[in-house]
Amino acid sequence: MPMATPGKTNAGGGTRASRRLAWIWALALSSLFGCQSPGADLHLAPFYTRVARAGGGVDTEALGGLYRHVVAPEEADRYRSELTVGPLLSFDRNGPGQWKSRFLVPLGSARRSGREAASSLIPLYSWSRQEQADGKLESNLITSIGLVLQHHEERGRNFGWFPFYGDLEDLLTFDRIHWILWPLYVGTRRGENRSHNLFYPIFHRSKGGRQNGWRVWPLAGRTRRDESYDRRFFLWPFFHYQDNLLGTRRAERIWMVWPLLGRTRRGTYRATTFLWPFFGFAYDRGGDFWAVDAPFFLVRLQRGPGEVERTRFWPLASTHRADGLQTKNFLWPIFHWRKEEGGENGRRRSFFAIPVWQSWNREHPETGKKSSWRKLFPLFQHERDGDYARGSFPTLDPFWRNRLIDRHYAWMWKLWEWERRGNVRRQRSLLGLWRREKDGFEDRRSLAGLWAARDYAQNGRRIRERSLLFGLLRWRVTQGEGFDMLPVAFPGPGWPEERAGSELRDPRPSPPDE
Repeated sequence: MPMATPGKTNAGGGTRASRRLAWIWALALSSLFGCQSPGADLHLAPFYTRVARAGGGVDTEALGGLYRHVVAPEEADRYRSELTVGPLLSFDRNGPGQWKSRFLVPLGSARRSGREAASSLIPLYSWSRQEQADGKLESNLITSIGLVLQHHEERGRNFGWFPFYGDLEDLLTFDRIHWILWPLYVGTRRGENRSHNLFYPIFHRSKGGRQNGWRVWPLAGRTRRDESYDRRFFLWPFFHYQDNLLGTRRAERIWMVWPLLGRTRRGTYRATTFLWPFFGFAYDRGGDFWAVDAPFFLVRLQRGPGEVERTRFWPLASTHRADGLQTKNFLWPIFHWRKEEGGENGRRRSFFAIPVWQSWNREHPETGKKSSWRKLFPLFQHERDGDYARGSFPTLDPFWRNRLIDRHYAWMWKLWEWERRGNVRRQRSLLGLWRREKDGFEDRRSLAGLWAARDYAQNGRRIRERSLLFGLLRWRVTQGEGFDMLPVAFPGPGWPEERAGSELRDPRPSPPDE
């Protein structure tokens, strides 16, 4: 009997065994990865998560929340889309031709609504396109190097490069502005009035319409507007003389020899200033009004019926009352109380202890709808607006309530966040490791890869489904029917994108999300 060549048969057998093993692994992996339906829930946080949102829509995130894309129903068949990539970019689409974006937050922004659009990146440029009163579109570009470009559909283009040359329309408060080697020459037009300046602000002349004026600064100058005012100065800033509110019953006259003495007279009102800004006194003989500055801004006492009332000893303490508004400050800017009655904010109460505590309560004047805000820096923040509420901890943003910072940066530090609107509730932990989406039809909870639960109702029966170990082990318990195994849905949990449509009733009270 011939001897077998060492290794030959074993090698062939080993090759065949390796091929069989490879085919087995290929089939196994194919079956595992192919058993989760497209669009089904996938929770592999912090790497990738895709979940069906309570109330409709889909929430997708990756890299612990650096990337997040939310698609949610808004009206009928209309959906809104919100995409966020940390502080780099956000893009919101609210309908056809309507979107807004932020980039390099908080420096850059862009938006579009119909034919109008705008974009800016501080401090590099600002651009806008808007529809004018004549129905034509006009665009404006202003850059940090002083370049200004304008384009109008009918009037054409205008150009400016500060300080060399410019000829522009509707800029700032002017109908037209023109300059050559600013401040050598600057010309402006506002309505019928035209002005010319040489070596601005030294030589000035304006005329036309109801206003005329001249200036040789700082020697002398005068500006007059028909039935409105007449203002003059000499050796600026020392000598000033003004007649204001001409042709009215409240005509006002002001003169000042700065900083020694100044005087204001308007009807029965008189005001006197000594050594400005140190001492000032005002009174109204007909209205029982008086005010004292000693010195101005630091100390102010003001009283009078129907007038603003102030008591200020800055920065120690101050109070203010006027037209339904009351404020109190202590150790400015740390402690601040504010009370409002009426106006756009309705009834509102606020208290701030900067930067540690912020709070306010508001009631809408017409609907009676109530809202509130609380922030204890750096521990937590809480917001309520009608049936909507949300909260999170910690909160490392010391600024005033700001959705911009909260959206683009807070994913890095929030250990826990939640929100509720009606019967819709959501929960999320740091990096998205825990997620919950609950509404009146279904309750889904998941701990990334390890455990997931889905509770819902069908045909009047309560159903509980569970998933373990990336969807490798799944089962269902149906009320009145018992236990069933579910197919593998690697990498899990594999709950369908379409949420249940039957109302879910739980006889046990749910613990509060807050």
